[in-house]
Amino acid sequence: MRTRQLALTGAAIAVLASLAGGASPALASKASCSAGSTLAISNSARVFVVKRGSARRVYGCSTRTFRRTYLGRAGGEGVDTSVIAVKGRRVAYVRTFCGEGGCGQSVFVYDLTKREDVSGSEAAPGGGSHEVTDILLSRNGTVAWIVEAIEPSDLKSRHVSAREPGKGVGKPFVPIATGLDIVSGSLALAGTTLYWTQGTAKSAPLP
Repeated sequence: MRTRQLALTGAAIAVLASLAGGASPALASKASCSAGSTLAISNSARVFVVKRGSARRVYGCSTRTFRRTYLGRAGGEGVDTSVIAVKGRRVAYVRTFCGEGGCGQSVFVYDLTKREDVSGSEAAPGGGSHEVTDILLSRNGTVAWIVEAIEPSDLKSRHVSAREPGKGVGKPFVPIATGLDIVSGSLALAGTTLYWTQGTAKSAPLP
């Protein structure tokens, strides 16, 4: 996928999905959280996709409360199912937004137990075309990612970026690193230190 232009809309919107009814609400909730195909999982949360007819819907579910949240449809102008991270009760995911000028991506973090947004950010600095290739989530809810910025068909740059929880929706932090030699797929996290390959192995503390 090669997106063409960012069109970020307001705050992250999590549409709460209706849970199936039944004799026991608890059993119905457990059943709704075990549906579909797993995309990412932790000891406290599961993110999965459910196919209904021609549509594929992405949900997140707290395995403590057994309540699920609709995150968006899979693919197209929706959730990119290739870049999802779960840590504890939180999920980090990428959504594609489209407008008159084209489409672009944003990075969101959502707390599946509290059912509230943690943070949201444009995926790349300066708008324009871009695509997230890596995403990681720390224990405290800080999200980190690698994004490729594309102009409209030629690779322009790559960035390593991160965002703390509680920052709302807006432009991302100044990238931790920028350069064509950043290797997609190399992002790793150990404690509060972020690692990636950029010619050689690089590291930086999370913000």
